[in-house]
Amino acid sequence: MVSGDYAVTIYPADRPADVMQAWASLPDKVGFAEALGDVEVTLVFRPVGELVPPRESDGRLPAPG
Repeated sequence: MVSGDYAVTIYPADRPADVMQAWASLPDKVGFAEALGDVEVTLVFRPVGELVPPRESDGRLPAPG
């Protein structure tokens, strides 16, 4: 069972292999939740069941199905 937030921080000097290694260390069944920062970027992942569905351009939730 996955619980809590997980984060991957990407630094300007990181190589693609570094990013892929950090990404691969995340547990299964987590999804991207948000990004923080501008130069050093922290990607936050949460368990899939805790993710907020994306909103449409007018701010409404998409219709199911």
